[in-house]
Amino acid sequence: MPDAAGETGEIVDVPGAADDYRVVIGEECFDWRELADPGLLGEALAALAEVLQPLADGRTTAFVDAAYDAECLPSTKLIDALYSPGSGLSHDDRIRLQKLLDKCRVVEPVEADLPRPVRAADGLEREPSWGVAHALARAAGGRAMSVLLAPYVSRPDWPSGWLTLTRTTEEGYDEVRTHVLRCPADVPGFWRGVYTHERVPAERFFSFARDAFPRLLFANSLSLHHFKGAYDEVLPWLVRLLGALDDHFVQVLAECGGDQNQVMRRFKALGLDISPESPNTKKNAKAWEQRNVSHEGTTYRCEWHGKRRWDRDRVHFSLPIPEHDDRVLVGIFVGHLAT
Repeated sequence: MPDAAGETGEIVDVPGAADDYRVVIGEECFDWRELADPGLLGEALAALAEVLQPLADGRTTAFVDAAYDAECLPSTKLIDALYSPGSGLSHDDRIRLQKLLDKCRVVEPVEADLPRPVRAADGLEREPSWGVAHALARAAGGRAMSVLLAPYVSRPDWPSGWLTLTRTTEEGYDEVRTHVLRCPADVPGFWRGVYTHERVPAERFFSFARDAFPRLLFANSLSLHHFKGAYDEVLPWLVRLLGALDDHFVQVLAECGGDQNQVMRRFKALGLDISPESPNTKKNAKAWEQRNVSHEGTTYRCEWHGKRRWDRDRVHFSLPIPEHDDRVLVGIFVGHLAT
């Protein structure tokens, strides 16, 4: 995997950036008062743990300290439910949630985080929790933020993914673009949105790649400076292409039975131009050799490519690699290779 500078080597943390959280847990996740049935409560806690587990790494996720005083069960605050036996949560559920929350940052709200009515699209206005208000305040400042609302949270009923919320302010209203995270499958979409929401600079592109494109592998030799187009021009297309490869390429190959023309048509419907190398390129030994890429001591051929324009900017990638759990190796960023 290229490092944060886009050259060879391992990913490195960017000072002052890796510890800056982007996901905030809404207190709505801790409201289990309508889940009186022990079975439903257990399922809800399992769902919360499933989405929180990969995000609770000590730096990505936070919650406001007011959450501890929120009523999570009838006449029971979260702090008591977590640390008092017999408070309504099973021993295993209490310990699991304690451990996960211990790996999240606890933040103290400031005046800018004061909850004010907010609505999505033509929905009704409602006052958000402190956590949601805090995330929206950070998002209004230009930060790409995600609000974690577990799948069982019905109020607010915002859908998962990126959406624009209208927020009441002292001056009137403003619109805030933010992300709603409800299940693990929503996570890559958030990190992909970070690239374009913040116009992530080239030197930090690979800092988010593993989270944004978990089914792809990236060769150490990749560099964003190898494209002919300017980075700002290439970035939106590159994120869309890599996202589509991550989400669809392996499945589409299987569904099409390896029919290359069908695969190309399926991606064309997504607005993306991908294709395998031509027979002429395969006959050209020197050109064919250029598609070979080393990854973890093994050489793989990146025999497919996506192109931004007919005459420039290619991303070359492999077929699914069985020994890497059918992941796809993205091996070459380039203006144009020999054919």
